[in-house]
Order: sequence, then C-alpha cells, then structure tokens
Amino acid sequence: MQGRLGEWRRMLKRMVGGAWADERLSYEANDWLMRTMARECRRSPVNAVHAYEDCALLQFEAAARLGKSRIYDLPIGYYPAWEAMYPVLAKQYADWMPHDASREIVYVRPEQKRREMALANLVLVPSSFVARTVRQFVDRPVMIVPYGVDADFWCPGPARLGKGPMRFLYAGQCSIRKGTPLLLEAWKAAALKDATLELVGSWQLSGYARSRLPDGVMVHAPVSAEALRERYRAADMFVFPSNFEGFGLVIPEAMACGLPVIATDATAGPDILTENTGRVIRADDLDGLVDSLRWAGASRDRVAAMGSAARGRARSMTWPQYRNQVRVAVAPLVARA
Repeated sequence: MQGRLGEWRRMLKRMVGGAWADERLSYEANDWLMRTMARECRRSPVNAVHAYEDCALLQFEAAARLGKSRIYDLPIGYYPAWEAMYPVLAKQYADWMPHDASREIVYVRPEQKRREMALANLVLVPSSFVARTVRQFVDRPVMIVPYGVDADFWCPGPARLGKGPMRFLYAGQCSIRKGTPLLLEAWKAAALKDATLELVGSWQLSGYARSRLPDGVMVHAPVSAEALRERYRAADMFVFPSNFEGFGLVIPEAMACGLPVIATDATAGPDILTENTGRVIRADDLDGLVDSLRWAGASRDRVAAMGSAARGRARSMTWPQYRNQVRVAVAPLVARA
C-alpha cells in the first residue's frame, strides 16, 4: 500500500533475474518495509508492532526504545535449529545436492534473526514443531496459532471409485529440507505395485538425481492454485516428508480436497492428523516412510474412506478462526502498552 511503485519494480526485476534474484529482492523489500515500519511505530496511536521473521529488527528496536510491545511472527522453525540440522542432511544426501547449493545461504542473516527473537515480547508460531525449535534455543513467551484453509476453494472433485493405479502426490519444493530424497528412496524401497508418485514443485536438487528417478515417479513444475487443486482431486494419498517446516499449508489443502496425509513430526502433522485422517512419522525416517507407503498401497479402500474424515477435519480449520486466535494472543500486550 505504501510502496506500490517499488513493488512493481521488484516484481519486474524478479521476472528478469530468476529465482536467485528473487531471494535478493525479497531481502531488499524486507529492508524497505522495516525502515517504513520503524518510522510508523513512532506515531502516538501505535502501541504495538507485529512483524515477521527477517522483517522485524528495525521496528522492534524502535518500539523497544519507545516502550512499545513487539509481536514476532515465526512461520517456520527457528533458524538456529536449521543451522544445526542442515550440515547433517547435506552430508547424508551429498549426491542429491545441487552444484550451486551454497547460494542458498548468501542472503541469510542469522544474527538479525537472533536479535529479532531477543526483542520479542511474544512469538506467534503455527505449529508445535516450531514452538519446540524456539524453546530449544531461547526462553521467550510462545503462542501456537495454527493456520487455516479455504475449504470452499480446496474441495473434492468427482469420486474416482478406485479406478487405475493408486496415486500418491507431493507438492512443494523438491529439496533436502522438504525431504524429497527420502521420499524417492522410500518409494524405490516400497516397490508398490500399480501405483504412481507425482511431485509438483520446483526441482532444487542435482540434475543427476533427477535423471535417476525411480519407476512410477513423475516431476511437474509449480502450477497455479486451480491446477494444484485438480492434482489433489486426482490423487488418493498426499505425502509430505519435510525435515524442517513451519506448518505445511499443503497438508490442510490436501485434506480439504479429501486426501488422507502421510506427514512427518517436523510439520503441523502431529497437531492436525489423527489415525482416521493419516499417519505421522519421524522426520528422515526411511523405514517409517516405507512402511507407511506400503500400508497405504495395501489399504486402498480404507484410504478412500479416510478422505471424508480428512475433509471434515480441514473444514474446522478456518482463517477467521486463525485471525480470532491471533487477536486473543496479542490482546494482553496491546492493552499493556
């Protein structure tokens, strides 16, 4: 609203420069927004500042000097936890790493993240996993506020009646963090008969790994929301084996479209999945994922029945409910200020 021309320029540069330019431009936009919010929070009617990770430091510093509350929104696990995990995964999946993997961390600002966290009066997180990563490193007040889903848009299509091969679906970046190597290794080991696996998202692994995909696996580029909804509707089971997440909006999206879900404990899976709506396994657990894939492949009738329960669970997770929970969480800080 306050920087339309600058935002148009940023989007045009992103179109020309590609994915890595997008990363740099995102941080430039964050810096502009921090400077703008730092000025705005000095206005007398403002008594609290609410900002996201990587985009909170300057206004938090200004608010702290003025004695105003600081609310930190952390949409993914706390970065020091990822710093500890990444070298282990990179070594374990060295053959899967892209040749330019080091570029991922060029623009990351770990010290800024730590300073933002230190200044926060309250940390809002979307899942118990994110809460654990915060409490592992710092002693800050944390409130879990799960995200919602638009269950009117994300909805089932015509019933497939179990025809054709069983279809497993993954949506998201194909990367180490998202657990794609584990999924492909598990798929090969599970050796399911009459089943396919579709991966929908940008490929951020080595070209060598992509040239050696197991049988039955197809990779698709990112698609529109409407096209992704059709992918959900055509599938039987959604698989999301992320190693490090915040929530995983694709989980309730898939559920709202009538899909049971296999997810790891590094996502919102433990918070929203039950034995009637899917399975939760440990992150980076090859045997657990193989077992879950085989279970689903051998239980097609039950998987289809679980889809209705998954849809019902997703319908209870609304965005108005999320907004109300945020209001309740921040109310004491706003009143105190």
